[in-house]
Amino acid sequence: MYINFNEYEMLELFESDPVVIGQYEAGNFIYSKTDEFGFKLVFTISIYENECIVSLSHQSYKTPIVDYRFKDVVALVKNEDCLILKRNNNEELIKVFFKPNFSFSFPNTSNDR
Repeated sequence: MYINFNEYEMLELFESDPVVIGQYEAGNFIYSKTDEFGFKLVFTISIYENECIVSLSHQSYKTPIVDYRFKDVVALVKNEDCLILKRNNNEELIKVFFKPNFSFSFPNTSNDR
């Protein structure tokens, strides 16, 4: 099993090629993008381990502001300026928005407590 995604769509979102970790065939990549305010979104993907890490940092901080690890990821889907991580049952784990600013949405959580 592996993560299904379109490399060209990732290029559209991140506006750069990924950094390859180790051998290309191993399927480990780091995508990153920095906005005009100094926020940096780093997206690490391990295709064959079905794992993704989403991290947001700012140039004025030493450690990331948020750092999310997702397991059992089977698909990355681009929807306009949004990247959606999905599990086997089509469950959406997180939506990562690129515009107007970097932001996150967790579709399976409720604001009702």
